[in-house]
Formats: sequence, C-alpha cells, structure tokens
Amino acid sequence: MRKGIDVSRWNEIQDYDALRGAGVEYAIVKVNNAGNVADKRFHEHMTGFKDANIPVIAGYNYCYANTKEKALRASASFVELAAPQGISQMILDLEDASIRGLGSGILDIINIYRHTAEQAGMRFAIYTGASFYTPCLKKYMSELADIPFWWARYPSVSEKSIADNIPVTKNLPKNLELSGWQYSSKGVLPRVRGYVDLNVWFENESFKNMLEEIPFEYNPYTEPTGNVTVGAMGNDANWALWYLWRFGKLVDKEGLPDATQIDGYLTDADVALIKEAQHLLGLTADGIVGKRTKSIWKKLC
Repeated sequence: MRKGIDVSRWNEIQDYDALRGAGVEYAIVKVNNAGNVADKRFHEHMTGFKDANIPVIAGYNYCYANTKEKALRASASFVELAAPQGISQMILDLEDASIRGLGSGILDIINIYRHTAEQAGMRFAIYTGASFYTPCLKKYMSELADIPFWWARYPSVSEKSIADNIPVTKNLPKNLELSGWQYSSKGVLPRVRGYVDLNVWFENESFKNMLEEIPFEYNPYTEPTGNVTVGAMGNDANWALWYLWRFGKLVDKEGLPDATQIDGYLTDADVALIKEAQHLLGLTADGIVGKRTKSIWKKLC
C-alpha cells in the first residue's frame, strides 16, 4: 500500500518538496468544478507536484451532473483539462445530494463519464462511501462490478500525519474491487494550510509510470537528515534504495536493474546490499547510510 493525498482548491500548499520529504508518494487532483472550468488550484497543483517529482496518479470530478447532458459536458471538460497534463485516470466522485434521487438513472451518468474517459485513453474509477453507495449504488452493482472503487471511510477523526500507521482494513467492503482508500480527512502535513485527505492505494497499475520514470540522472528523493538503516521507511528509505539501484544492486530475476524495488522500506536484504556497496567503495561496511556514505554516494551520481 502506498500513501498519498488528494487535493482541490481548498488545499493551499506552500512547499511541494516538503510533501515529498514527509512521505507523500502520489497525489490525486481535482480537475474541474461545477462550472466545467478548471478547479481554482488545478494548474497550481499540477505544476507543484511535477516540480517536486510527486506523481499525479489520477484526477477527479465532483459530480453534480443529474442529467445526461450535464454529464456529457462535465466529462468532456475533464478530458480537455486533464489530458494535456498527462493525467491517465478519471475518478468520478459520487456523493452530492443533487444526484441521490436518480435511481437507475445514475447508471447513465456513470456510463457517460466512463465512455468519455475510455475514449480519451484514460482508466475510470468511482469515489464514494457507504452513505452514498448503500442507498444509491449497491442495488446496481451487477452493472458496475468491473469498475474499481476509491472508498471513503474514516476510522478516526483525530489528526494524523502521513507517517502514522494506516488503520486496519477489516471494516472495508469485501464485495468491491478497491483501488484506494481515503482513510482520513484530518491529515496534517508540513507547509500545507489546514487539513488534507490521506489515502492508501492498493493497485499497482497506477504506479507503473511512476516507477518507469524514476530519473536516471539524479536522485529524485530528498537527502535524509539523519542516518538510514534497516527499518527506514518512506523518503529516507527510497533515497538510499535509489543509489543501490544506480549501483546495479537492485536487480530482477534476470539480473536487470529493477526500479520497482525502490518501495519505501529498507529490509535486512537491502542493508546487506548497502554493506556490499560500502565495501566496494572502501567505506566502513556497517550497513548504515550515514554522513560519510551519503557524501561519497552523492559524488558518484
């Protein structure tokens, strides 16, 4: 499970690099609003995340469309804004009171969005929670069974950092294909005004581009301020793992470089590779990426 955030006009981010350093691995961005124009901070967010090397794995549209005509306009607006930004997944946010009384007509709305997304080469998913799903969607799941869901459920209302443990998943729905889980609306992150939603993402497909696009020329992760060794997580672990990848230590079964092993966690096996790299460079092979090791690694690449 990878940790990330979703943002809209309500989220003022003062330093996107600080998010990456805090452990944000991806973002989901609101694309368009009720007027079918860009969300107030859409372009600001897209530029900030790209500059900070935080992949935007999807965009979402908060749905007010209670007629087919409105759905056509809103979905077309989404594609027009999202496609030039390289967004490859459309998520339809279903929760508003204006679409609760549609009955089976909700299927027409969903299918219009889905068709528009797929025609544009985008994947399609639905965001919702139990309060909308149970009365409005559950009875139609035979028609929606192949659509992945991003599920909203907050086991706790207390403030959380992205470094906190993810809540247990026992109360998530068992009969849905879940791509992601929005588990808190009280996320507290550095250089962000107010709260932000925290998420975990389960599927691998959304991260293929992220893994394939890890820059070869420079380390995209923030240099840790302290020592890094077994058990390190998030950005600090990835900073060290990226060097192991560059040194040819992270390989697949065929012996080829494998960037998917830059996975945000430093295991005993990874520490053994750190020791190998340190030994080859004439460093103390203690498996700890400290000041001296970091200095030498940075000089090499």
